[in-house]
Amino acid sequence: MDIDEAYVRWAPFYPPRSHNRLMEVEEHALRELLPQLSGRSVLDAGCGTGRYARLARQSGAASVIGVDRSRAMLRQASASDGRFVLADLRSLPFADGSIDIVLCGLALMDVEELDRAIGEMARVLSPGGTLVYSTLHPSGADEGWTRTFETPLGRHVIPSSWHSMRQHWDACEAAGLHVSHHREPAIDGRSPARPVALVVRADRVG
Repeated sequence: MDIDEAYVRWAPFYPPRSHNRLMEVEEHALRELLPQLSGRSVLDAGCGTGRYARLARQSGAASVIGVDRSRAMLRQASASDGRFVLADLRSLPFADGSIDIVLCGLALMDVEELDRAIGEMARVLSPGGTLVYSTLHPSGADEGWTRTFETPLGRHVIPSSWHSMRQHWDACEAAGLHVSHHREPAIDGRSPARPVALVVRADRVG
């Protein structure tokens, strides 16, 4: 099953909120790194069913756009208020410097070319703009993690592209972004406590 078919199957059962413990700790860490959203233009890149687009609207963003490559996910997202656009992270249909804040939650493992995706998100940022993104922790590659989801037809596996910590830092630097903060949240109660996500705040330089 390829990524696009996986999201077709998952979309009808994918709520626009954190719906498991990993997503809860990921979202908590991402919220900690958010700049002020009120009055700003926000792009939810790889929006899925619109989880972070909803957060941006609730936080008073002046404008919110969600982008995803999956028509099925966008159909679910469009059930709520907002503007949603079919597009790929590697080729965003927006002008240079047109967005104040880009959010990207758990979507970068859907692309092999991490540097291209981060480069595109950096391109659309206004001077002084901020990218805040999350992904499964890179250590999962060595531990054999898989991304799965459940439907009435059973458990399904989503193809994943793993990227190392060094690749994340290099991609941000190459895109003209300064990584100001990052978090590596773990799930409480797990022993040993291993990080399950990487959350990065990177600001556009110049």
